[in-house]
Amino acid sequence: MSYAEFERWRDTPLPHVTLSIVIPAYNEAERMLPTLAAFAVAVSGLNEPWELILSDDGSRDGTATLARGLGWANLRVIEHANTGKGGAVRRGVLASRGDLVLFADADNSTPIEELPRLIAQIRAGAHIAVGSRAAGGAVEAGKSVLRRAVSGTLRSITQFSTGVRLQDTQCGFKLFRGEVARDLFRRQRMDGFSFDLELLYLAARDGLRVDEVPVMWVDAPDSKVDPIRDGLKFLRDIVQIRRVHARRAPETGGGLHIAVVSAYPPGRRSLNEYGLHLSRVLAEKPEVSHVTVIADRLPADRAGQAIADAPNVRRVWAFNDPLSVVKVLWALRRARPDAVIFNLQMASFGDRRVPAALGLLTPMFARLSGLPTITLLHNLFETVDLDTAGFGGHPLKTAVTQAFGRVFTRALLASTLVATTMPRYVKLLRERYGAQNVFLAPHGTFQIPQPPEPLPLLPTVMAFGKFGTYKRVEVLLDAHEILLGRNPQVRLVIAGSDTPNAPGYLEDVRQRYAHLPNVTFTGYVAEDAVAGVFSGATVVAFPYSATTGSSGVLHQAGEFGRGAVMPRIGDLADLIEEEGYRAEYFTPDDPASLADALWRVLSDPRHAAALGEANWRVASGLPLADVADWYLLHLESLVDHPATTAGPRGANA
Repeated sequence: MSYAEFERWRDTPLPHVTLSIVIPAYNEAERMLPTLAAFAVAVSGLNEPWELILSDDGSRDGTATLARGLGWANLRVIEHANTGKGGAVRRGVLASRGDLVLFADADNSTPIEELPRLIAQIRAGAHIAVGSRAAGGAVEAGKSVLRRAVSGTLRSITQFSTGVRLQDTQCGFKLFRGEVARDLFRRQRMDGFSFDLELLYLAARDGLRVDEVPVMWVDAPDSKVDPIRDGLKFLRDIVQIRRVHARRAPETGGGLHIAVVSAYPPGRRSLNEYGLHLSRVLAEKPEVSHVTVIADRLPADRAGQAIADAPNVRRVWAFNDPLSVVKVLWALRRARPDAVIFNLQMASFGDRRVPAALGLLTPMFARLSGLPTITLLHNLFETVDLDTAGFGGHPLKTAVTQAFGRVFTRALLASTLVATTMPRYVKLLRERYGAQNVFLAPHGTFQIPQPPEPLPLLPTVMAFGKFGTYKRVEVLLDAHEILLGRNPQVRLVIAGSDTPNAPGYLEDVRQRYAHLPNVTFTGYVAEDAVAGVFSGATVVAFPYSATTGSSGVLHQAGEFGRGAVMPRIGDLADLIEEEGYRAEYFTPDDPASLADALWRVLSDPRHAAALGEANWRVASGLPLADVADWYLLHLESLVDHPATTAGPRGANA
């Protein structure tokens, strides 16, 4: 290449290009300039009018500003919020103009000098030319033993489960005919690590010619790929790809009509926020034509309030109404959905034994009426401390409640399928009840997390939830008094309301601790105010003495990038171990231990930020929208083959 050719490309906008090169980037400021320079040197001499598109995926290190500052006439910089590599490539490809479109990694692991070999394959008739590290003649340098082992395993699984017969689907160096690229990326949906496989799956299904081209590949020493973590995500994504693109629509010619039975805002019963977000993400799925929410009735002071983005909501049942089962079944009969999801915990229909128990029969009766049903259980009788949950009392009554709990657990297992949020719940139901129609559906994060807001200037502790039984704030207020002796500026925010089992609890506590400064009781937090409450905290405290299921508050702390201080007990300990959240720990019911744990975070802003960043990354990895895909995979199977999944001893889900 002559310098004059580069100067013409650099200084003169091209009205027409035959080649577009898309580079996705996230925090690549340190190596972006060498990569752009390498591309400019190599491609300007190929006699191809070309453009370079940098698709910046929400970088926070000035990557986009650095690239834009070059002032190159045929370099375009696209900026957008962080969604993942797949989303970044998609935006760049859909903005491209070339007859050929290449996407290449920012680390230049496959040298751009390999491009002419891919162009030759396209001009010889291929629709897509894939740079391959596994094809005969390829050269790999610096690849670890672990990455080789994981790659080989994933290659075998991919070929078996998707029909994509390529040796290497994930090399970040692929060239497309322009119209093919833009068509595939319009249909492609995955934003993360596995978007390449989704493209190749679509290409194989369309009968396109895809050629593998052996290339040189050098493992960048600071690669962002984690072979174990990303390998597990890849396996999950294979299931999602098959489900999303292999689904046939129901016989009606449209998408699924799903009913969700749940408490629902602006009511204040347990799981109402989860019901809102689950129905929302389901309604956004292209495979779903309609969502009907069978919800609880509102108290008189909130009747008539509306949720702006709510799907069709029918408020038909009431807390502690023994006739709720009849009213829900009648509403389902009128709605005529294709399938039903029940969003439940053991006290969803009441805190009195009779209405609570009768309500739990609803999924079984819905299934007996012919409706495919999935019951999502956020807790189990066997894992709930009845005393702390408000169902205790006389030992004989407790024993009777436990016995009936086992009976009603079996009734819930008469649903077509049962989902639980915790792996040990799946194990318990399978081992103790012989249930084979149970599957794991993680809690998920309500929103796709945005980068966290900066920590507040004043050290602020926040607790969030419904308080009065096993969530009691006295220990937190006592710890706050200790913290004030270390820093008088410490703030405490108790955000939420009383649990239905303990009316008046927070008001009583507020009066008893009125002498403590810097304490705020917010009362019920409306959905649109949740983000502000979490963003205004330095750390989220969990003053729990027991647990009754997966913690939505912990997932929200992750969503908003905040660290946690909690006891290492029950389901909280499981979440830390299984999902990777980070926290400081304290001894339950010990104010001094809680104060020390909080002080470790409040006194070290870097530690607070690191905890929040770690939790944000965990939350970013599993939004509720992805969990909803898992539900839809099961629902389509039920709708297409309603007789194939039995009850507790039926076919394995």
